[in-house]
Amino acid sequence: MEDRAGAGSREGGPRMTMPLETIRAAPKVLLHDHLDGGLRPATIVELAQELGYGDLPTTDPAELGRWSHQAATSGGSLSLYLRPFAHTIAVMQTPAGIERVAFECGEDLARDGVVYAEVRYAPVFHTQRGLNLEQVVEAVARGFARAESRYGIVLRQIIAAMRDRTDSLEMAELAVAFRDRGVVGFDIAGEEAGHPPKAHL
Repeated sequence: MEDRAGAGSREGGPRMTMPLETIRAAPKVLLHDHLDGGLRPATIVELAQELGYGDLPTTDPAELGRWSHQAATSGGSLSLYLRPFAHTIAVMQTPAGIERVAFECGEDLARDGVVYAEVRYAPVFHTQRGLNLEQVVEAVARGFARAESRYGIVLRQIIAAMRDRTDSLEMAELAVAFRDRGVVGFDIAGEEAGHPPKAHL
């Protein structure tokens, strides 16, 4: 990585470079991360096998990682960017699976030098196999607590409502109910076009 703020960098002078190890070692705060947007490809494949989910584009973790990265960096529409989320959400449908993803999220962030993170997700997406909203939030909390205990990172949840749904009040109330148990915020997420914030007053 290059530090373009160094002296002379704008006039074509020498550029300072910073080793990746130095960047990782620096303590960082992350205020916008998506729980269902950063799963390890191998975890997706393993959870899919456990659940009998057969719609992955590939069961090879390396290929799945390349596919997801291509979708995320294609520069296309938001819908193309969000394609991998269909698979990550599909495998986050059990308490054990959600807890694992939350723990690995904290583990990965800690290894990148993050000391405090606020991680957002929409609990309603993780109720497809019978979990209720509270069980989803509790599973995330357990995973975060394990990562905090092992790595010393501080992890907090942001509950997201979806712009194209009508249950945003319920999501806000869920966030308030868990305000003393690791939830620090409420968000409205999803496609903005055609879904103005005033619809969620």
